[in-house]
Amino acid sequence: LGGVALAGERIYVLRNTLISIQEQENTDEILEGNLLGSLLQTAKENINESLDSLELILDEKIQSITPTIEIRVKAIKLIATVAPLLGLLGTVIGMIETFQAITLFGTGDPKLMAGGISQALVTTMLGLIVAAPLLFMHSYAENYSKTIISFLEEKSSGIVATKTKK
Repeated sequence: LGGVALAGERIYVLRNTLISIQEQENTDEILEGNLLGSLLQTAKENINESLDSLELILDEKIQSITPTIEIRVKAIKLIATVAPLLGLLGTVIGMIETFQAITLFGTGDPKLMAGGISQALVTTMLGLIVAAPLLFMHSYAENYSKTIISFLEEKSSGIVATKTKK
């Protein structure tokens, strides 16, 4: 549940960030609290720098912005990866209990084995139930973050290209 909440929050924030960037692109004024606006402000402040310097400054700005975009996206993937492993751990524990019951009481009473086998199957199922949607949500969030970063890089290249024409 925590993983789904984390993924939902990231997708919501990244989607709103992308919308905000697209709004900034459609306006002439620099919007505060906007990643593209921040990049444009940096370009405006450093417009008198040499072409190479401006390009480096904008690249550094994008590099400093990137962690804020990618934050917690990798955590979603980590949870999605670890969940089936925890399910597998539960499976192993359930099977150990089953074999211990067989060792102590033999195979004559299936009820003794059923509890361990049930535990093994339930934990596997829960691990997969957690992992499958989180993998999709991670892919979705990662796509948003990559789109935002490539958009900013494209705008940075456009700023530098515009300066070369002048």
